[in-house]
Amino acid sequence: MSLSDRLDEMRAGIAGCSLVSFGDLQTSLALRTSSAAPCPRERLDEIFAQAAAGFAAADRLAADAEPVGDLFVLTPSDVRVFVRSLRNAADVVCAVGETTDEIGTMTARAKRILDDAERTS
Repeated sequence: MSLSDRLDEMRAGIAGCSLVSFGDLQTSLALRTSSAAPCPRERLDEIFAQAAAGFAAADRLAADAEPVGDLFVLTPSDVRVFVRSLRNAADVVCAVGETTDEIGTMTARAKRILDDAERTS
């Protein structure tokens, strides 16, 4: 199964999940995306910039502790889940849902996508 297929499967399998994207935190770029509706590049750029800034801040706060792997952001219109690889800190899966009820499922599935991507690369 390709990365694109895994992203499609994750989005389709979680009620309320409208977008799942795999990307690079160092460049803040989405590399593969599955979206229920067309997603403008500007929105993807904003989501990935938010992920990069959030992990950078979390890393500064964590200092000598283990790096943070998951972040959640609540906006007035959606819930954003950011899960980064602990093996390759540049890899991240970003997911957008409707409610906080989806956070646990989105996080678990994003981790599986990252694990699968690391095993196949």
